Amino acid sequence: MRTKATPRRKRVGERSAAPLGAGTLARRLARALAELDAERRRHTRQLAAVRGACDRRLAAVVQDLSSLRHHEARADALARLLTEREAALAARVERIAVLESLLRDPAHVR
Repeated sequence: MRTKATPRRKRVGERSAAPLGAGTLARRLARALAELDAERRRHTRQLAAVRGACDRRLAAVVQDLSSLRHHEARADALARLLTEREAALAARVERIAVLESLLRDPAHVR
């Protein structure tokens, strides 16, 4: 003897297999397109923000490099100046020593 099959119950959230109407599909498509457009705008804003931050960071690094090069050039100039002054001072010390030796020797003093 055959028993009658009990109908299957629908689960919560399960949709029927019936085809969707054109209006429903149009609304879903419009919503998806709006979400896509919003996501594109959000992505564009994020990209602009990231580019701006990178540009600011790059500008700061370039400014630091410029400052370091300026200080390096200034240090080199000061080192050259110090070397020149030390050479001039050494020449003067030597000249003073020669003149003092001449003063100590009475043969050269008149």
